[in-house]
Parts: sequence; structure tokens; C-alpha cells
Amino acid sequence: MTAPTDLSKSQENEAPFGFDELFYSRTDKRGVIIAGNEVFHRVSGFDWSELLGAPHKIVRHPDTPRGVFRILWSALGAGHPMGAYVKNRVRNGDIYWVFAVLMPVDGGYLSVRLKPSTQLFDRFREVYTKLSTRERAERLDPEVSAGELRALALAEGFSSYTSYMAFALGQELAARDARLGRPADPRTQRLIDMNKSLERVTQEQTKLLRSFEALQSIPNNMRIVASRLEPSGGPVSAISENYKASSLVISERLRSFVAGRDNLCDRVSRQAARALFLLGSNRVLKEMNAGFRDVAAVEGIDWNVERNLLRELEARSYADTRDAMMRAVGHAEELFRASAEIRRLMLGLDTIRVLGRVECGRMRDSSGGLSATIDQLDIFHADIKNRLESIMRLSEEIGSSMNQFMRADSR
Repeated sequence: MTAPTDLSKSQENEAPFGFDELFYSRTDKRGVIIAGNEVFHRVSGFDWSELLGAPHKIVRHPDTPRGVFRILWSALGAGHPMGAYVKNRVRNGDIYWVFAVLMPVDGGYLSVRLKPSTQLFDRFREVYTKLSTRERAERLDPEVSAGELRALALAEGFSSYTSYMAFALGQELAARDARLGRPADPRTQRLIDMNKSLERVTQEQTKLLRSFEALQSIPNNMRIVASRLEPSGGPVSAISENYKASSLVISERLRSFVAGRDNLCDRVSRQAARALFLLGSNRVLKEMNAGFRDVAAVEGIDWNVERNLLRELEARSYADTRDAMMRAVGHAEELFRASAEIRRLMLGLDTIRVLGRVECGRMRDSSGGLSATIDQLDIFHADIKNRLESIMRLSEEIGSSMNQFMRADSR
């Protein structure tokens, strides 16, 4: 077996790989190659005798950060599909980039790959270059590297890396359709639209929590101002204490669905992201199966077994998509109810806030301290209510879109 001779970027050549082509490979649980299609065989540049029984890293390029594979193995080990941009190498030293959709199958894993072409792909190439360089220079542990990639997903406004990859898959499928002169696929567009709603829920969740945390300091400020304006136990002090007690109740409710591990917003995001990624995966598998062709016999591969396995995987991914969507719909409905309850509790705070405004006018606060504090309450109350209404609207959009998809797809 001949190792690639030169991996330097200046010497790299792209191996021929068309946008109309999809290829797959299948491994056992250790990552040893069991089978693949003819496109995989051709693009890799290896003979079948060199591929079968070899570890899949035979085609791995060192410019793909090890953290990527840590994320992939973690998801697959938990029984979940996952996607990734991957830079691979050919036997002769050439390279090829893919967007890989990886899924667990009986006895191992299967990966279907397509040719990427979006601006997001360009972004990931830059990220990979920097991260793989750091891995080598700083000897980063793969888990640390994986953490950098997960942090990137959060920084880009996604609830999870799965959600980021569902978005990437939708973008790549839409770009591929355009390059092949195909009409826009409604399932892919639905995937993209739902992911946008999911991303906005995550953004609103973060902003809502920040606004409410900032609100917590205001009752203390009101009490300090009151101590300068009235005797101990006066009306403003009582208003500030009532406000603090009521806001603490709301804070606990709020944290249960926007903060902490496995909160309600995260459950909606996680199930919706899984459903969206499965939706894209199902489309890739469907096309993979439609284009499956009999080829020359290869010792060690039974093409009938491969064809049946791919069909079974397509059917299973479809069933898993619907299951994840139904779970996401249930969580979205629960999120809507929780948001509505918080909004109702905020009306009680509004009453206390108005009393504070009345008392401010009665006392004719010449220093402006109490008036300024009430002004802050006005701002934060309006912001929090707007965030809650946005989350309610978005949770309705997610639930409605997924319900519409399931109804339309069952006809």
C-alpha cells in the first residue's frame, strides 16, 4: 500500500467527484470498512482489496480536525445520526471534500457523502485549517477540539451542533439542486425554514434570560432609593418587597424552561434539530437508493445485501423523522403553554410596577432616582413580554410546520 506522497496545500489536487454523484461506505463498529459503492472505490483511488478490511482512516486527511471525529463517534455511539464536512485523501495524495451524513446500522455505521459548495463550506474550511493546526501545535485533546466546534455552533446562534449540521445539510442540498438545474425541493426548503425558526428560538431564549437576570437588581435599587425618600417600612419599600417576591416566583418558572441542563427550550431544539437532520438524511438515502446500480462482482461484497440494507435504512430514517417530529411538536406545545403562563405572571408584576409609578408621582421624587428605576422596569418588562411572545410565536411555527409536513407526507 502506497502512502500519499505530499499533503502540503500547495501541491494538493482535487480528485474528480461530481455534484450528481453520491457515494457511501459501511464499516463495522471499530470503523473497519465492510462495503461501499463504486463511486467510493473510484474516488478513493484504492483497490477494493486495499479498502475492504482496512480502517476507514485510510482515506482520512490530517487537515480534518480530530475533534470532528470525536463528535461523530459520540453521536453514533448514542444511536444518533450526525453530519460533518470532511476532507479526505486519495491514494495518490490528491484530496476531496465531502459533506458526510453518518448513521448507525446493525453491526456498525454507514456514511453517505455529497459534494459541498456553499459559503458555509468555505467557512468550515477556514475553521478546520486553524483548528487542525492548533491540534498539532498545541497537542489538543480531541475532546477539547470538539468543544471548540460545539462552541462555534453556539456562537453562530444554534442550539446544538446537530442543529448546525442540519442547517448545513439543508444548505448543501439546496445548492446541489441549483447546480444540477433541479427545481427547489420543498422538503429541503422546509428543512431550511424550520431550522431558521429553531435558531431564532435559541436567540430569543438567550436574550430573555439576560433581560430577566438584569431585572433582578432593580428591586434592590428601588429599596435603596426608598430609604432616602421615606421612613423605614414606607409604601415604596413595601412595593419593592412585593415586586422582589413576585419576580422570584417568575424567575424560578423561567429558569425551568430556558436555563439549566435539559430545559424545555433545549428539549424542543434537540428534538427539532434531530428531526430536521433526519429529514435531510432521508432525502439523501432516497436518492442514493434510486441511483443504486449493479456493478461488477467484488469479492467480499454482496450487492443484494447492500441494496436491501440501504432501503431498510431509508425506511427507518423516515420513521425516525416522524417520531422525532412528533416529540418536537409535543415539546413545542409545552413550551408555548409555559411561555403563556410566564406572560400571565408578568401581568402581576405590571400591577406592582404601575403602583410604583403612582407612588413616584405622589412623592414627587425630586432626585429622579425612583423615577429612573421605574423607567428601567418599564423597559425590561416590555422586552421580556416581547421575548415571550416571540418564543410563543416561534414554538407555534415549529409545531405547525412539522404537523403540516407529517400530514402532507402521509397522503
